[in-house]
Amino acid sequence: MQIRKSIGVFCGVVLLAVMSGCGGGSQQTTSNIQPQAGNVFTLGTDAQPTFPSVVSFDVMITGITVNNSGGSLPVLANTVNIDFARLSGLHGLIDLEPVQPGTYTSVTITGNTPVIGFLDTTQTPPALNTINGTPGTFNVTVQLANPLVVSQNDLVGLLVDLDLAQTIQTQNGQVTGTVNPTFNVRALAADGPDAQIDCFRGGVTNIDNTDTTFAMEGPHGRTWTVATNAQTGWDGDASFDALTTNSIVDVSGELDRVTHQIDATEVGILSQDHFFAGGLSTYVNPPTPNPATQVQVYVRSELPDVQPVAPIGAIDSFVLNGSEKYLIGDFHNPLTALLFNNTTLAPGQRLAIGGKINGSGSSETLTVHRVTLERQGQEGSWVVGSTQIDSGNTGSFQINDNYLAGILLPQPLTVISTQFTNYINLSGLSALSGAGPFDLRVVGFILVDQQTGQQEMVARSVELLTTP
Repeated sequence: MQIRKSIGVFCGVVLLAVMSGCGGGSQQTTSNIQPQAGNVFTLGTDAQPTFPSVVSFDVMITGITVNNSGGSLPVLANTVNIDFARLSGLHGLIDLEPVQPGTYTSVTITGNTPVIGFLDTTQTPPALNTINGTPGTFNVTVQLANPLVVSQNDLVGLLVDLDLAQTIQTQNGQVTGTVNPTFNVRALAADGPDAQIDCFRGGVTNIDNTDTTFAMEGPHGRTWTVATNAQTGWDGDASFDALTTNSIVDVSGELDRVTHQIDATEVGILSQDHFFAGGLSTYVNPPTPNPATQVQVYVRSELPDVQPVAPIGAIDSFVLNGSEKYLIGDFHNPLTALLFNNTTLAPGQRLAIGGKINGSGSSETLTVHRVTLERQGQEGSWVVGSTQIDSGNTGSFQINDNYLAGILLPQPLTVISTQFTNYINLSGLSALSGAGPFDLRVVGFILVDQQTGQQEMVARSVELLTTP
């Protein structure tokens, strides 16, 4: 498919800001840090499955410990429920705990009640099916390639990567329900490139009068301090002055190794009405280019948990009336509405819905006020001969997506590259050449080409997963 230069040039100009920038309470990040201990933070991510219909792998993580010859110490304070499939290659902050100094050579992860969710696209609109994973409990110990060295008063981390392709068992291409939880775990330096926190969401609980820090309650009930500075990017209409205790925010950044606060590189406001639901768009009615009056979203997270309005783990319908504000996450330009609005909603987009809850109990309803397009990760094989170069890294290429986009997005999927696209393990767009194919992970935004009506991905980063 020949990519139209018009959208490539238009997005290349309008999305410069995207590519140059980014998922009342105590101001103390953690109250139980022991002065003589070191501290270990834990990030979660996933390696995506090779079967396209799976949209979730929801599991209760009951414990994470670091181990050495002297015994085991916990780095997870409380049981947490995590949908690993929603991370799409992004890094989610799980916990931060004090650990006695030492060298730890392995990590043990325990959990239970895994549930696999997958889409049935033979129906219109698509329906969600689930299978309870068996066995229902697991205990997995992973040896660390490089030991985790914890020093007094220092901060180090663990990246817990669930390999979904190895975990979810299939037969003849069909999910069987049998699971073999397979984790890749590695130690992180606090200032390492893999220690970045992506899209950490929570409700604002306290705002400092210095206009630099605020407190937020994270998805697991813990209060974190977020520090901003002149380099922090504020997405869309967000600003420090716009924060209230009704705001639900999306923060990217890294943990400060001294204060343990989150040093924010990006802050976006998902809701100003104390409610947000986030997930994957599965159906839009009517479809583009008509103004949408309804969007169906597979809800993967929400704050607070309001079951009658938008139960987590289900496909929920959200009514739109055209008065909503449309934003692109990690975007610092007022031209957002030219690229994303109610005429360019489409299946396969990662969305955050913010609004106001009306009524109570079973009669609760939601009035949508904000719809934010969020970045997402997709994997696939490069289509031989598809690379088009306009200048430098500005141009396009295509991938055959082996993940969820394989059933919700066009095949092959066109990817737009700009001068600010970050290439990992590749010298740039020109490196996408040869007899191929080879596997890539692309992180970016799913937008609609208004000339063709087709979804295309604007890339923030392109990572080579296999050697060409």
